[in-house]
Amino acid sequence: MDAATWVETELEPRDCASTAFIYDHMDSQSGRSLPGIYQPFDPAQRAHWYDAGSTLDFMHAAGVAGARMLDLGPGDGWPSLPLAPAAAEVVGVDGSERRVAVCRENARRLGIANAEFVHVPPGERLPFPNASFDGVVAASSLEQTPDPRATVRELARVLRPGGRLRIHYEALSAYRGGREREAELWGMTGGAMLMLYQRDAALEQAVQYGLVLDLEPSAAGEILGQWPVQYARLDEEAMERLRPHVTEARRCRLSHPSALSLSRWLRGSGFLDVRATHDGGRFAGRMFDLTPAERRPADRVGVVELLEAPVRCAVEMAAPLECDPPITAIRG
Repeated sequence: MDAATWVETELEPRDCASTAFIYDHMDSQSGRSLPGIYQPFDPAQRAHWYDAGSTLDFMHAAGVAGARMLDLGPGDGWPSLPLAPAAAEVVGVDGSERRVAVCRENARRLGIANAEFVHVPPGERLPFPNASFDGVVAASSLEQTPDPRATVRELARVLRPGGRLRIHYEALSAYRGGREREAELWGMTGGAMLMLYQRDAALEQAVQYGLVLDLEPSAAGEILGQWPVQYARLDEEAMERLRPHVTEARRCRLSHPSALSLSRWLRGSGFLDVRATHDGGRFAGRMFDLTPAERRPADRVGVVELLEAPVRCAVEMAAPLECDPPITAIRG
């Protein structure tokens, strides 16, 4: 009996949306790693270049300059807060009340006055009139909603004609070939969570199990006899050893659309121009790799100046749908 089957059989997990599953329980969705929000920008770090490239990706692809923007699922305030200085206004909507509170606190701490954050329970209609935004950004959030297809229709409703939507998302094609079933131990306030993932790329669906534990991740690893944890080694015996420390079992079912499915949904929701393009963040990471350390800019301003034109080109360059790249869609 594998770990997921054991959880289903022995623990009768509670079904919940992704907000109640994990996001309501995280002090920081990013682990306080975001440059400009939690950390000073460091031009010697590849991840910080990637972040700068991703911000420019949304900036140009969604037409942020001077616009009223909607950010679906901002998490810790990304990309809402980095985009806000260029926008007229940014409104972030999140299904997690805790995430909204964190975003508001980060905006207050950073002195960003034109970013507002609103709690919208998962699956509910957005509390905005038709055609009330110039652009929409969604950073790996669409697939966390209960019905991504219905969410696409809502985003189309609140976007004005000619407005632009930029979507980064997690398709499941990247997990083919051995990563369909995985396990992780996450630290949480007062304990840990054992995460079990079962992914089906063909069906574009995933099931996540979360076991809330009354001990720290390292202690859980000791009980399981492995660190980091590996799904293939989580047999019935290992799970039984962990059982006394399980305080709650959760289950979350998610739809992870591919680029092909997303493109079809977007066209069916009133978007006339749907483009799969290259990823500005990945392009920025590659630029970091190709730039010798002695030639890298000394600060964020220099990095952004270096990346500006290449990323602008990257988000206009067509990419094959089979790679599940980011998508830009223009409202009809």
